[in-house]
Amino acid sequence: MFKNTVIAIASCAGLASVTFAGGTSVLSDANSIAEFNTSSGQVSWLVDGVEQLFTQEFYFRRASDTRELRLDTTNMSLDGIFTSDTNPFSDTNDDALAQLYSDGNGLQIETLFTLRGGTAGSANADLAEQITIRNNSASTMTLSFFQFVDFDLGGDFSDDSGQIVGGNTAQQLDDDFSVSETVVTPAPDSFQMSNAVALSAMLNDNAIDNLNGAAAAAGDVGWSFQWNLVLAAGEQFIISKDKSIVPAPGSIMLLGAAGLLGTRRRR
Repeated sequence: MFKNTVIAIASCAGLASVTFAGGTSVLSDANSIAEFNTSSGQVSWLVDGVEQLFTQEFYFRRASDTRELRLDTTNMSLDGIFTSDTNPFSDTNDDALAQLYSDGNGLQIETLFTLRGGTAGSANADLAEQITIRNNSASTMTLSFFQFVDFDLGGDFSDDSGQIVGGNTAQQLDDDFSVSETVVTPAPDSFQMSNAVALSAMLNDNAIDNLNGAAAAAGDVGWSFQWNLVLAAGEQFIISKDKSIVPAPGSIMLLGAAGLLGTRRRR
């Protein structure tokens, strides 16, 4: 995975949420815009026009698999996608995205994202997430499920620091912004905070991998959580988690008109 810097200019005011051809959905709420792609996960999160996210992806590994597989339209069938507005009295744009994937053999994974922006210029935003993993087969199913996150706070990926606290909360900080993610329930079986490029390469290699429990890193950091599941026939497993972006102390004065210029890296 290579990282390059380009410039994207965006204004949250008056942006309508739409679902585009090619599997891309855009959610908008107050000062925040989030973009998702059915073949590559979440690919953008603008807060007051500043790009904060490089990618969020999910991976799974069944007992019969010889490597981790990304949750996308190559490895799973996309059976449904739906956007909606969950706070129509304060914002008329779609702010929630539900997607349903299946492998044709009983494994079904449903993702639900709900975006909440903050007051314009506050640099605050929140993204609630729920992942439901179902075994619709007639037999017990064993699998591992992974989340991978690569934030580039403020569009800069070289000077961040991160840590895992309590086994279920990831925190990342740079000079201007901080982000935290808490897995509300259930706690992951393992985690890893490390170099984002190396962590992504591990999940995308041709081997079976498990997270190593590393709890701190600096530089271009990313993190991953892992859940190991044994689902009886007809059983489901629900993961609930929440991400929050806030300005770092002393950085709020840097926002405003200049904040409409977001830095965006792409592979």
